[in-house]
Amino acid sequence: MTTKLPHTDTSNATKPIRVAVIEDDRVSRKMLERLLEKNADCELAGSWATGEEALAEVKRIQPDVVLVDLELPGMTGEDCIGALSVMIPCCALVVLTVHDNPERVFSALRAGANGYLLKGASSAELVAGMKAAFAGGFPLSPAVAGLVIQAFKKQPTTPAKPIIPLPSLAPRERQILDLLAKGRAPKEVAAELFISYETVRDHLKNIYQKLHVRSRTEAVLRYLEGS
Repeated sequence: MTTKLPHTDTSNATKPIRVAVIEDDRVSRKMLERLLEKNADCELAGSWATGEEALAEVKRIQPDVVLVDLELPGMTGEDCIGALSVMIPCCALVVLTVHDNPERVFSALRAGANGYLLKGASSAELVAGMKAAFAGGFPLSPAVAGLVIQAFKKQPTTPAKPIIPLPSLAPRERQILDLLAKGRAPKEVAAELFISYETVRDHLKNIYQKLHVRSRTEAVLRYLEGS
């Protein structure tokens, strides 16, 4: 288990993305740690073998991205993602696993994952995926992207659902959702609204409760549906 607290950087250089790892296989975990330590664009923020260990410390270290294996001892990867999405709502949660079957893919996405990458991806692909997730994107390995597209193609055509009005949202909460819907990352939202990153996190927690969702993606979709 490795943790590293945020550091204060007063330089004008772009800060590296703080990435945490939840991976029970020691060899895989060490390989990811070395990748993050050697890449100038990333920084190892924490590393744990179980979801339980991660949940005990991740809120304190506030990583930007968390890589989560699905096959974990004790708590499953999906359950861990669900808990993390509530605990650190501004963090991008990216699955890194060997599983590419549709059930596991959609289970993880429903839990709140912001991306799904397969083990076997190159170092460059992993770093690109982490950067995309940090920027507010939704990185998917090609095989997983194909599964998602096929799933949507197979869905039968159904009558349009009635639009359910959004519950009462504060003006600031609507501003945040509007910017997220435009593709802004949480830290960009904070800068654009001249508020702290911590304030954005607090607003997101309130938004999740009001909209009965567990992730930024769900919150944005619910906002767009009801607007």
